[in-house]
Amino acid sequence: MDHYFVSHEKVRRYFVPVPGMNLDAVAYVERNGAVKEGTPFILGPDMRPAEPLCSFFFQLSKSLAASTMADYAHDLLDLAAFLSRLQMPSDLLSAGEDDLLAYREYCTRDRERPVSAATWKRRRAAINSFYDWAVHAGRLAAWPYFRRGGGRDVLAWGATVDLDVRCLTYRQWRLLRQVGLRGLLPGGDADRSFRGGAPLRNCAAAELAATTGMRLREFSCLLDLEVPPPGRDGLPVTVRLRATAKYGLPRDVLIQHTTLGEIDVYRRTERAAVIRRSAAVLARRREELFVVSDVDAAAMRLTGCLHGRRRVFRVEAMPAQLRRITVIEGSRGLEPMALFAGRGGRMLTKQRWEQVFSAAHGRAVRIAAGHGLPVEMPRRLRIHDLRHILSA
Repeated sequence: MDHYFVSHEKVRRYFVPVPGMNLDAVAYVERNGAVKEGTPFILGPDMRPAEPLCSFFFQLSKSLAASTMADYAHDLLDLAAFLSRLQMPSDLLSAGEDDLLAYREYCTRDRERPVSAATWKRRRAAINSFYDWAVHAGRLAAWPYFRRGGGRDVLAWGATVDLDVRCLTYRQWRLLRQVGLRGLLPGGDADRSFRGGAPLRNCAAAELAATTGMRLREFSCLLDLEVPPPGRDGLPVTVRLRATAKYGLPRDVLIQHTTLGEIDVYRRTERAAVIRRSAAVLARRREELFVVSDVDAAAMRLTGCLHGRRRVFRVEAMPAQLRRITVIEGSRGLEPMALFAGRGGRMLTKQRWEQVFSAAHGRAVRIAAGHGLPVEMPRRLRIHDLRHILSA
């Protein structure tokens, strides 16, 4: 089976009218009640919608995020492929308990790279969601496997509780920041062999994460107007997070004056250069962007044009996808409103930030070994570790 994901942007960019059909594809996909962005669409060998998966995901799209639906789609397609390879081939609606247990054993024990307990927990959640829907929708008379009280079932496997909270010592943090991200040598001299890009941006982002406890999605999706320049009074400022916060729960983040100063240095140098270079790229993509025409800094509200419509958004309520395409008309053309801007003026993706910190970690390890420093970096570094730094 082939699978696709609903994308309004691709319809706007690539749709070619079909001769003889009077169809406004953009208006169709954006109409009230249209299929939600990111909804999986499964097609069979005859290129017709494959049931029951299409109906399941149409229902699921009413309550889940696009990223979760994508994970569930890949999990259920993997299960469907496994069932079709059994000695007695089966499908999702005719599979029995033994078939599903065989799939669990295949995933956790027999495949070339068995999945972890956490990955299986997600796959089990997808399977449970599908059969819960199938029973309630009348596709099945009863669950195909035994379920005990408290939501437990025979597909449960492995323990996912991990009480180990990884952290960095202050020395490890300083080595990562100064040597890995900034590109200096242990003595503070510049390393002419350093080839990392945007060291001020990367250091400012790391400092922000370390001093505030912001998660990757929270600090990477900040807009420039959310973080004011440092004041003369030397006091910290408060930033309100909501749509980009974990579970969408609102919380306030306190940014210290020294961190504001470091961000301001980056803002006046590397970010200013990115804005100058990105105007032409953003101009070519204007129709895809949220072009802001009015900024109400007091109410933290943006007004602009998105896909031909006038829209008004409160900044704290703007999701990550919208923030990534938010620009404003400046003196040189379109300017990104992202605080941490990358090539072409766009926000860095999760994968790009992970590449930045992975390269910085590797450099810190090499320099520490080459100079005989008494600092042992952890074997693996996660950006989330910056939220846990020990003072000694």
